[in-house]
Amino acid sequence: MAIRVGILTSGGDCPGLNATIRGVAKALYHRMGSKVEIVGIMNGYDGLINGNYREMSPDEFSGILTVGGTILGTKRTPFKKMRVVEEDKVDKVAAMKKNYRAAKLDCLLCLGGNGTHKTANLLSQEGL
Repeated sequence: MAIRVGILTSGGDCPGLNATIRGVAKALYHRMGSKVEIVGIMNGYDGLINGNYREMSPDEFSGILTVGGTILGTKRTPFKKMRVVEEDKVDKVAAMKKNYRAAKLDCLLCLGGNGTHKTANLLSQEGL
């Protein structure tokens, strides 16, 4: 049975995201071979909230080292609003937990800045 690793990039775009995604993917495939599956979460936490993710293949991580931006997309989803149910009536934390489980993830790699890691810590405290 393969380990399923989710990867997301959240917050503002910055140099090095694709290089980091590539490095993580290459290391996982090198160490675990066919015993790992990588799931790309599109547009950061917004993708996790809305269930916008897909399984990725090893060839998708080639040729991205010098490409700007992030192949996964990014979006600002402020930490201070994670526990706030807004007009759309979505409980963001509950939705992320539900979609994490629906994607059958074993872990989630969150690339970004301070807010990204505050939300990652929140998810950890929620049992993910």
